[in-house]
Amino acid sequence: MTIRKFIFFVLVTFGFITPSNAQDRGITVVTGDDYPPITSRDLDDGGLATKVVLRAFKISNIHVNEIKWMPWARGIGLTEANKIDVAFPWGKTKERDPLFYYSDPIYPMINYAYVSTTDLMPLAQKEDLYGKTYCNPNGYGDFGIIKELFDKQLLLRQSPLNMVACFKMLNLGRVDFVVSSKSDAEFAIKESGLNHEAFIRKDLELSRTPLGILVSKKNERGPQIIAAFNKGLKTLKKTGELRRIYDQFHFDDYLD
Repeated sequence: MTIRKFIFFVLVTFGFITPSNAQDRGITVVTGDDYPPITSRDLDDGGLATKVVLRAFKISNIHVNEIKWMPWARGIGLTEANKIDVAFPWGKTKERDPLFYYSDPIYPMINYAYVSTTDLMPLAQKEDLYGKTYCNPNGYGDFGIIKELFDKQLLLRQSPLNMVACFKMLNLGRVDFVVSSKSDAEFAIKESGLNHEAFIRKDLELSRTPLGILVSKKNERGPQIIAAFNKGLKTLKKTGELRRIYDQFHFDDYLD
């Protein structure tokens, strides 16, 4: 063995040289449960976003070693700390900008205000929200009008564990409205055991936020992981597979 080969052997053996690309080591991803049809262990392929993420990485030859299911706040926290490589689906915020790399979006999240049918509160413009208390689960981001008014201290937020708890709080009159997408609200109301007719979705669109994957800026492979995902996602769009995945989960209204 030459001196050069011996030095290289020692460096690799003791971890001073690591594989140069994400394909060699694979990645770990994390998402939350009970967010159908986007993510749910009860759905085929783990839901729409889970299937898109796995397919995009497979196309780019990056092996997903493990999918972790955990509360949203814990999952993004471990990702930011570089304990997990990828978190999904998440949106872009000012607070996250210095901490994460963002991918191209998987889908747009459109949020509305849900109120009790017994509440005659008008909600046609953002001024109607002033002074109200809303519910958005722990770990869920605030976007659009809600973010704007909350930052101006014109809204109060309650953050229970999940969306089911939000609708139970709304039913009890503990909050004025719930911030939710249509699909999330439908599932949460069903799981809560409450009557759908007890709630009304207001027409005012609170936010339209693209959601994708996040990788911590502490992760040295971050730019490579994001680039690989974007490449795979682009292929899914080009081949029509992304539309078929949307159709599989009856989510095609959101596909451009």
